Amino acid sequence: MHRNTLLASALAVLMAGSASLVIAQDAPPPPAAGPSAAVHAPAKPHGDRRGFDMHQRGFGDQHGGVIGDLRGLEHLYMQAGRSKDLAALYNDVLAKSQDPRVRDYVYQHLARLQARPTNVDQAIATLRKGLDESLANEAKMRAEHDQMRAAWQQHAGAPARAAQ
Repeated sequence: MHRNTLLASALAVLMAGSASLVIAQDAPPPPAAGPSAAVHAPAKPHGDRRGFDMHQRGFGDQHGGVIGDLRGLEHLYMQAGRSKDLAALYNDVLAKSQDPRVRDYVYQHLARLQARPTNVDQAIATLRKGLDESLANEAKMRAEHDQMRAAWQQHAGAPARAAQ
């Protein structure tokens, strides 16, 4: 019985491997590497593996749209050789978004973009600005939490005092 199970498992692995090989061989060839082909290349649908990865990293469905769109735009700008235009895009997103996750993502990518042509000082300044903003948000949330806790303790203590 053990030998039959082992043989069946080996056969299943072999069939799965050969099926994936056949599927890989039937895949269409990669698009041409010219800049005109990159501009007209369709964006990946939101249901691909990238969206699942972002969901696992904590971006979730409510944030995946903006960050997913940013990733798609980044990819197209890079393919078209227009990576310098990304700084304007990032600054535009920072001006419009108040979402801490989106802002953190944009600060990280803007700093990476600024560091590329060896402008490390500007990249450091961008990351410091993002860090300061994150610390301010954290301090604000901590203060709100402490205030809510104090109000809850005061409210929870009021019935106990009235009973005495």
